[in-house]
Amino acid sequence: MRHPRFQFAHHRLVLALPFALALTLIAAPAAAGPTPGVTAAQQAAAAAAKDAQNAKDAANNADTALSLARAALAAANAHLAVLNTQIGALQVTIAADSATLRTVNAQLNGDRGHLAAYLRQSYESGGSQAMLAYIISANTIAAAIQRDVQVNEISSASQQLVARIGAEERKASSTLAQHTSDLAQLAAEEEQSRTEQVIVKVQTQTLLAADVTAHAHVSQAQKALAQAVEALAAARARDAIYQAVPGPLFTVDTNLTLPSGETAASLNQFLDGSALAGLGASFMQAETTYHVSARYFVAHAILESGWGTSAIAQNKHNLFGFGANDSNPYVDATTFTSLDACIQYVAQFIATNYLTVGGQFYHGPTLRGMNVDYASDPNWAEKIASIADTIPPLAVP
Repeated sequence: MRHPRFQFAHHRLVLALPFALALTLIAAPAAAGPTPGVTAAQQAAAAAAKDAQNAKDAANNADTALSLARAALAAANAHLAVLNTQIGALQVTIAADSATLRTVNAQLNGDRGHLAAYLRQSYESGGSQAMLAYIISANTIAAAIQRDVQVNEISSASQQLVARIGAEERKASSTLAQHTSDLAQLAAEEEQSRTEQVIVKVQTQTLLAADVTAHAHVSQAQKALAQAVEALAAARARDAIYQAVPGPLFTVDTNLTLPSGETAASLNQFLDGSALAGLGASFMQAETTYHVSARYFVAHAILESGWGTSAIAQNKHNLFGFGANDSNPYVDATTFTSLDACIQYVAQFIATNYLTVGGQFYHGPTLRGMNVDYASDPNWAEKIASIADTIPPLAVP
């Protein structure tokens, strides 16, 4: 027996009675007003909803922070890539500058060598006197003037060439020095940018972990909210009172405390040929003594014991799976001295706890009310009502 509900016996007899099943849903339950239990569940549900909303807000903030961090990381990566490109370009330029400087230096050194050789040759040949003799030896004054011009042009051209190459060397050196300085600045900026990129990356990883945690909290809060809503629904169901609905058919809203209209003879006729045969008087005694409808009670015994064929019914005289738990139903089920003893005991227990105002599990004197706490199967009441509706009155000869 599961407290406060009973567990079903494992043997079940399913009766296909669509018409009767349809009629069991006609009456709507009349629920009682909220009680302190419902109020507490409402407060818990409201708190859970607030927690869920707070968790969602925190997750949204975490998403925003993570998005900003990822954008900053992307910007840092892009800036670092630009710097690396600029450094690469400068390195290529510096290499070209260095090659140009080497070429100019080679030219300058060559021309200086040529000029030195020319001067040395001139000196060895008599220097300025030789040049003067060369000019005077001209046949004519015009030829002498032409030789003077040639000598001056050679000297001037040599000096200009050396000066020009020297200027180019200085320019190439200056350009190389400037580009080398620019490269050093870019390298320093690249180091700083790499440091910033690492910092942003670490911050992004931290925010990612926080974002994952925030969404985990959302999931937990939503689960807690679902549980609180379920608990609220259960509290409302537990506090509901389902009023009986009169009518000629047996339904989940039939009053189980009223006389069933059956007799021991009519029940025996119905049960004849089954393992429950001959128990009509026991069921009618339970109805008379404890005001438990025999029509309902017979249907209950049939459903729980498979017409009295279950091992619990056969070996323990237990027609209702009384005391049985799903984990070990046979061992846990209560043993009675007889089937009649079982019927009377369970009738008294149900009447006291489920069908009497003030009873521990009272939710109205109906199968719908019993189903709140008696069975975990939400269709338990309909199954009992379907079977009960098939029990005929006493056959008239």
